[in-house]
Amino acid sequence: MSPDETRRDGSEQEDLHDDIPTGRNTAHVALVSGGMDSTVASAVAVDRAPKIDYLAYLDTGTGLDENRDYVVELAHALDQYPMVLPTPESYEAKVREHGFPGPSRHQMMYASLKERQISKLATLVGQQQNLVLWTGVRSDESQRRMAHVSEVQEGSRWTWVAPIHDWTKQDCQDFLDERDDLPRNDLWETLGRSGDCFCGCFGSPEEKLDLRAAGCEYHAEWIEELEMSVETGDETEVWAWGALSDTERRGVRADRDDAQMLLCSDCGPEVAR
Repeated sequence: MSPDETRRDGSEQEDLHDDIPTGRNTAHVALVSGGMDSTVASAVAVDRAPKIDYLAYLDTGTGLDENRDYVVELAHALDQYPMVLPTPESYEAKVREHGFPGPSRHQMMYASLKERQISKLATLVGQQQNLVLWTGVRSDESQRRMAHVSEVQEGSRWTWVAPIHDWTKQDCQDFLDERDDLPRNDLWETLGRSGDCFCGCFGSPEEKLDLRAAGCEYHAEWIEELEMSVETGDETEVWAWGALSDTERRGVRADRDDAQMLLCSDCGPEVAR
């Protein structure tokens, strides 16, 4: 499906996929992360769904305030009710107890910071209703997703709908170019992404520099303060350590470990013999 085939002016609504639940006992929710794809998908969902009940933002507790504010602005522009669902778990508490997560713990962090809010949402809409979640997932995003992204996927408690699953990035950009009524997220330009999650599982330490360049120094400082609060040891790592090589990780550990620094007390030009 291309952007040109999607209703924009309200004149004629495209038929829904046969597998998408409809009817009085169905709740349709557009999940919005603040990114470009989810913005486009939410607008398409408003066009295609019989009725969008909520525009929902899954607040991970690690994202940027500016991003959350943008989602609320987008909801108002689409004449939708914004629902912010905060995670019931503390990322900071998890980090202080277990250290910073790396790539192998991404699924656990996803379940903790996002999936449980969806379960809460399913409970809120009621057991008597079918829940349909509209998302901005696209096959073109990565090779990893190419094999299993489809327009409709059945879950255990809800149905996933990806209305732009076969769109390209250029399709999304073209759609936005034609929709002057949709606000843009400043973070797309300044940060290069939405900024909804900074769990760091697949992050890079350079993102702290990006945050400062984007005018979000407060968030870089939050990450750094959290790093300083985590005890140094073999089982703990700095934020976004998964992007570091073994040598870089050992160097960072040494820089943060006063005990190791004591071993270097006699190294330096001032004590050279």
